[in-house]
Amino acid sequence: MSLAEAEKSEERSTVKTGAKGYHMDNLIKIASNSLIVWLGALGLVVGFGMFGYSVITGPPTRASLQTVEGTISEASRVTRRSRRTGSTNSYFEMTLKPVAGAADLKLRVPTIEMAEPDVRSLIGRPVRAEFDSEQDVYVLRSGNREVLTFENTMERRKLSFRQYYVDGIALVIGGSVLLVIGFLLGLRKLRKQASAGGRTVEG
Repeated sequence: MSLAEAEKSEERSTVKTGAKGYHMDNLIKIASNSLIVWLGALGLVVGFGMFGYSVITGPPTRASLQTVEGTISEASRVTRRSRRTGSTNSYFEMTLKPVAGAADLKLRVPTIEMAEPDVRSLIGRPVRAEFDSEQDVYVLRSGNREVLTFENTMERRKLSFRQYYVDGIALVIGGSVLLVIGFLLGLRKLRKQASAGGRTVEG
């Protein structure tokens, strides 16, 4: 290879590297200044989080549940609002005093799974509860009556996980669309600015 050819090859390499750097700088500039891009990125992060949660996490098997017998000493309705999404989560919190004399347990049952009169009717009565590591109740028996059955509870919980899956996919799709729109609008704006900056004023 002659010296002239080597210089041309080096020049082409420098031009390519400079072009890549230029495009990367533009992408960074668009991402840092576009609200649409930020919203799209947020949608992707939250969407993938919800999708991953629905896939990795799932309702427990009955064999993995803890079982305890005791007396319900009190119960109350609790409503929590998520600061991130604004959604509310309502459940009954029941204090169970185990027969074995262990520490009290705070067991939770979503309000959609039990009526308030049924919860209040259990106060002061002995029960047998099956719950997971989060102390969410899946089976609740009082005497010969099974207030909560494992089959019905699992059906409702699976619907909740399925909703996480569907909402996660929707957020990922929406976030991707916003990212594309944001970058296209940003590139259009940069091109207009470059075009305006390249004009000369004749006196």
